[in-house]
Amino acid sequence: MPKIRDCGAVAFLCWAALLSFPGIASAQEDELVPFPYLADRYTAPRNAPSVGVLAPNNEPGERLIVTGRVLFGSRPVAGASLFIFQTDRNGEYAPGVQGNDAELNPRLFVLLRTDTQGRYRFETIRPGSYNGNAAHVHYVVKAADYKTRLVDLWFQDDPILVARRAAGQPEITDALRNTPYFKAGTHDSIAIRPVSRGAEGRWQTSRDIQKIGRAHV
Repeated sequence: MPKIRDCGAVAFLCWAALLSFPGIASAQEDELVPFPYLADRYTAPRNAPSVGVLAPNNEPGERLIVTGRVLFGSRPVAGASLFIFQTDRNGEYAPGVQGNDAELNPRLFVLLRTDTQGRYRFETIRPGSYNGNAAHVHYVVKAADYKTRLVDLWFQDDPILVARRAAGQPEITDALRNTPYFKAGTHDSIAIRPVSRGAEGRWQTSRDIQKIGRAHV
């Protein structure tokens, strides 16, 4: 399969091009996630915790705590697998690796399972932007009897988004809105969330994932 190098947008754009290759679209007909992320290596063990550390304390950058829930409608989804990954503060997924290879082998990631109330929590750093993209955190969300999802967490105070708003431009570009994952995954594919400083000076935000759908419906 040809490799896509130096993708200039978030994973939605990077992976949309793969759908043009025979077999890829049909292989993930009932999924809302790029095909490679269906592999077991991106699935949390059954006994994975609901709380974890994505970036260790010695990772350079501003500390960030993210909390949230996985929901079907208003009902919590217990035991959902979360593969969460991001760039470092310099905007690199894996130093020296580019394109899809980097996003498939990120240096900073965590595997979690939601608790009985659908909750999760992780500590990390604020990711860096790259190629003109707003900084973001990716989630691959898997749960029994539900469609697998690829969703993003963006930050309301990101300078790129602030500049777009000031210029009267949409925060989410038309190119991104037209990708299969954004359209199929509904507006919940990208959440632009406010961030605030906590008591210890760490950033805090939350990200609920509410639009997961049942498989084979």
